Amino acid sequence: MGRPEIAVLTGIVLVGFLPPFVSDYVERVVALALMLTSLALAQNILLGYTGYPAFGCIAFFGVGGYTTAVLMKELNLQFPLALTVGTVSSGFLALLIAVPLMRLKSHYFAITTLALQLALGELVANLELTGGVQGINLPIYRGPGGYLIFFYMLWVVAIVSFLLNAYIERSTFGYALKAIREDETAAETLGVNTVLFKAISFTLMALITGCVGGIYAYWITYIDPTSMFDPLLSVKVFVALLIGGVGTVGGPVVGAFLLEVLSEVLWGQFPKVHGLILGLLIVLTVLIIPKGMWRRR
Repeated sequence: MGRPEIAVLTGIVLVGFLPPFVSDYVERVVALALMLTSLALAQNILLGYTGYPAFGCIAFFGVGGYTTAVLMKELNLQFPLALTVGTVSSGFLALLIAVPLMRLKSHYFAITTLALQLALGELVANLELTGGVQGINLPIYRGPGGYLIFFYMLWVVAIVSFLLNAYIERSTFGYALKAIREDETAAETLGVNTVLFKAISFTLMALITGCVGGIYAYWITYIDPTSMFDPLLSVKVFVALLIGGVGTVGGPVVGAFLLEVLSEVLWGQFPKVHGLILGLLIVLTVLIIPKGMWRRR
């Protein structure tokens, strides 16, 4: 891990010391930035290193969130166990569909994952078990630390996601993924089991995304299909990656924090046109630095 990556990791660690010194509002914004960081780092494993854009990555966010919520409400499972099952369920679903799905290339793969996200959202909206379009109310957390516990859970997931990206960047596994990204046919010729490595990459992305979805579901205590399978959240993840730098370790972190903070500032200052201003700033950023703020090695 180089000095820039160590500096970013140090920054994430220091974020954990902020809550006692900031307001509840700032704490919430930082927690959302940590959530977006984890989602961007998860997507970076698949897009940045493997070269496969999953426009419907938030499908696993919804699966993790809804599995956690249903287990807590219907079976009265404790949150740690429900979150574990929700995370594993997201990874299992990804592993189950990885082989047929990862045979698709480029935009075909991206559109198929988006279709999966929309289909799962419609399925959840029509199931009685999931509360349909009315959604699910979760019990309010009343344990030690109050809602600050969710901040620290998102903080831990962000650190783990960052360390996983740092490992992939320099590992044999990571070199195999990069070979697939640069030229999949050549990688197969050299003996790389592309189907296996792509499936692992896809599953890792789903595990992190599902875990974040489960934490988010209990944090906000109410979920519905619109919020848990929101295509705009998928867009936000990709924008964070584009701003920070696809295929880099520190880029997704920088992009996620910058996008979340900038979005909140613009919302507060220009509530009626904040979306327009944010969109223009994003377009300008992509035009000026098309490879992102953090250049890939």
